Amino acid sequence: MKKVIFVIGLFLSSSSLFSQSENTINKKQINYGFNLGINHSNLINNATLPNNATLSNNLGFRLGILADYKIHKSLSISPKAEMSFNNSKINFINIDESNTEYEIMPISLDFMAHFIFKKNNSKLSPYLLFGPNFKIPISKKTNITTAYSTNSDFAIDFGIGLVKSFTHFNFSPELRYSFGLININQHPSLQSLNFHNISLAFNFLG
Repeated sequence: MKKVIFVIGLFLSSSSLFSQSENTINKKQINYGFNLGINHSNLINNATLPNNATLSNNLGFRLGILADYKIHKSLSISPKAEMSFNNSKINFINIDESNTEYEIMPISLDFMAHFIFKKNNSKLSPYLLFGPNFKIPISKKTNITTAYSTNSDFAIDFGIGLVKSFTHFNFSPELRYSFGLININQHPSLQSLNFHNISLAFNFLG
């Protein structure tokens, strides 16, 4: 009887230790953080612009929150939610020689799910990323813009990055290109516009 009790006690204690170690592993499998960075718009016009219109792309910036869930030692999923301040527009010269601007998604809320393919290294790990990006435009009204807004967009992101491990957090500079797949245009004088951009983001994960 004493042997049975001893075996049961040993089993329970080992199960408890296994559960604790498993919880420790699970805690390390997911990390949370934030990011910030710059982006450059790359608006693609799929038809000839009107004679009185010109297209311009410039720098903007972004910031957001993110997580990293480790599936395998070389694969993880990184969901991100970022506010992107873009700088892309089409300028119209009117008959009276005044200017109006059609701003293309001046502010957007981007929801991403990036698959991270990482080469393991204890202190420095390069990686590739690939995944979908859903962009929701947020209206921005100014006196010089037209009344036309833009449609939501679905894009495919791909890029490269590097993880540098520190004592309490990981730092990851990340370069990615977002390839817009949907016609976002709502201006009656234009036909079809696709919104692409390239971003340099700095991720901090704890």
